[in-house]
Amino acid sequence: MQTARRSPLLLTLGLLAFSGLLHSAWLAFGWGGREWREWYSDLHYLLVVGLFMAVTAQVGRDSSGPLRPAFRWLLVMAVIRFAAEGTWTYLELILKVPPFPSLADTLYFLAYLAQGVALLRLAQVPLRALSTARLALDSLTVVGAVGVFSWQLFLARVATNAAEPLLNRLVTLMYPALDLALLSLLLLVVFRRQRLRTYEGLFAAGLLLNIVGDYLFAYLSTTGAYSTGQPVDALWAWSFVLEGFGVALAARAPAGEEREVPRWQAQLSTFSPYLALLGSFSLLIRLEGVQTPEVQGVLWGTAAVTALVVARQTVMLTDNARLNRVLSAREAELAHLAHHDPLTGLPNRRALTAALDAKIAQTGPAGRLALLFADLDGFKNINDTQGHAAGDAALREIAARLAAQTPSGGLAARLSGDEFALLLPGVPHEDGAWEAGKQLAQAITVPLALEGTRFTVGVSVGVALWPDHARSASELLSAADTAMYGVKTAGKNGVKVFRPEMRAATRRRQDIERLLRDAPERGELRLHYQAQGSLGGEPHGTEALLRWTSPEMGEVSPAEFVPVAEETGLIVSVGGWALGEACRQVAVWRAQDLALRVTVNVSPAQLAHPDFGQWVEKALRSAGLPGHALELELSALPSLPDLARFVRPLEVLTAKGVRLSLGGVGAGPLDLTHLLPLPLMALKVDRRVVAALARPGTPKTEDDAGATQLLRATVALARSLGLSVVAQGVEQEWQRRRVQALGADAYQGHLLARPLPAGEFEDWWRSNKVSG
Repeated sequence: MQTARRSPLLLTLGLLAFSGLLHSAWLAFGWGGREWREWYSDLHYLLVVGLFMAVTAQVGRDSSGPLRPAFRWLLVMAVIRFAAEGTWTYLELILKVPPFPSLADTLYFLAYLAQGVALLRLAQVPLRALSTARLALDSLTVVGAVGVFSWQLFLARVATNAAEPLLNRLVTLMYPALDLALLSLLLLVVFRRQRLRTYEGLFAAGLLLNIVGDYLFAYLSTTGAYSTGQPVDALWAWSFVLEGFGVALAARAPAGEEREVPRWQAQLSTFSPYLALLGSFSLLIRLEGVQTPEVQGVLWGTAAVTALVVARQTVMLTDNARLNRVLSAREAELAHLAHHDPLTGLPNRRALTAALDAKIAQTGPAGRLALLFADLDGFKNINDTQGHAAGDAALREIAARLAAQTPSGGLAARLSGDEFALLLPGVPHEDGAWEAGKQLAQAITVPLALEGTRFTVGVSVGVALWPDHARSASELLSAADTAMYGVKTAGKNGVKVFRPEMRAATRRRQDIERLLRDAPERGELRLHYQAQGSLGGEPHGTEALLRWTSPEMGEVSPAEFVPVAEETGLIVSVGGWALGEACRQVAVWRAQDLALRVTVNVSPAQLAHPDFGQWVEKALRSAGLPGHALELELSALPSLPDLARFVRPLEVLTAKGVRLSLGGVGAGPLDLTHLLPLPLMALKVDRRVVAALARPGTPKTEDDAGATQLLRATVALARSLGLSVVAQGVEQEWQRRRVQALGADAYQGHLLARPLPAGEFEDWWRSNKVSG
């Protein structure tokens, strides 16, 4: 279709070029004799304009880009120009009356206006801002100088020729005036800081030929030397040929291309105004002492050019001042961003380090500085479940609380994602620093109100003092960081003061993170399986438990590496490996007539991933395992006002037979508004609740009373929701009897079986599972 549309356009362009060549050849060789000169020149020139009109019409019809308005204005110009040429031809050849001045001149003037608008649209010259005003003054300065020379050469004679009627003189002067206006627009295109496109160059060349032709026509008419059919007529014809090809190329030009300014164009735009001013003054000096109207015009014209240059310099200075203000503001903004966190507005790590260096230099030997290093506990769950917008809002609120805890002379800073620091000067002793850490923790752990829901985050605060624990800013930061990791290792959500022996624990945690990252690919992970059974002792399933043996660190306890995996997000890859491996192993067992179900733990970070449901389905499909052979145990409830994006994938899985249970019940608060929408089938009581129960015959304790009440409440809740209750961590027979008496349906723990490797678990299962 596109090729079919281009064919008529190419034909029209060919005819346009051929018509221009034929017109020039006739003017050069004088074919047909002098008696046919006016007929041939006028009619042939009318043909050229008509073909140009056809080109613009075809391009405008097929164009839909940003240049479409320019093509429309060109078509308007072509139609008006064709009407003007037709009027001129009719008056000169048919009516045999002088076609100047006449209606044709009015149409020519209108064509100039349309051509000027088309040029601005075609070149997409901006019409705002100081930079555009500077361009306009540059072009007007050059145009002014051209006008000064034109006045001296022939315009003054036209203007002062009393023998000619006033209307004739005004019309004659309008042509060079409009040509100068078009020249100013043309210079706008040339002077702007963009390389001329090919179509712009062709259009500019055509416009320049038209301007030169008009000037020669005015000059020859003034001297009485012009008649139709002279070589000057070829300039007008070729202006339309070049503009026609420019329009055709513009329709195919890519939009928004980057164009580096060539050196000649940059130099031309820089020096042209000054060269124009120099030329005007040179002419004025040459005419010094001569008192004629021409010289008076040159004087006033040179004064106007000078005023334009002065205005141009004023605009340039104003623009430069504006740019300097913008640059200064940008530099200040960059300096602020270099030392501040863009989200919270708090100083960043660089600013904190600089402040520490300055405070250490200012503080005397008897003085002390305390640095509190705070890392949020469980903050990643807000990002994973609520989204990053809610996470950002939480960070801003926590930053405000931190700033409120900052005394005079102190500094609050955000170090990274969920890490903050508080610098306290003048702390007299270690106990005071620890107390400040407790106050900070209390301020941060006040529940957050996010989107109408309250959330609580914990915080691990490490405390270090200068010069007690460090000699430099970097050492003080490291010591506080180490103390914070000491809190993490001890179970999170607390405050610790730095001790030298903590460094070993910090290095170990860093090693765990580093080595765990590629542990699945290196084949270092494995699964142990612990049986689950009814309270009568009949096993009915198993839970897959992660184990890790590192060649560098040896056997690493899940109590060590699982929290690190959850904090760093590695739990997504590690948990994904565990899910796939558990499904594969259970599928093998079921193929060997071991009809058991496997439970796999799922963290909130895994559940929050948009592809979680697809991962589970892929694991089942790859292993050839039916859905009812898999149970997913949520390690925590997702904190989300609207659980829709979690509930739907889980409902899809449970519809395929996958069981869903909630683990860790009793280890923390249980929000029923988040529990009810989930398609759960079981609640699993945390091992710490079972461990708090008192042995029958021993004195009752508050822990026992609380654990007993919690178990009863959990059973009552489960019964009301149609869920079963599993007690975890049952290690003694009396514990089994107690949880059974309190209403539990099943149990898991060392009493039934310890976690075993796959091969040993298979042997245990075969020997303990009652057939049938």
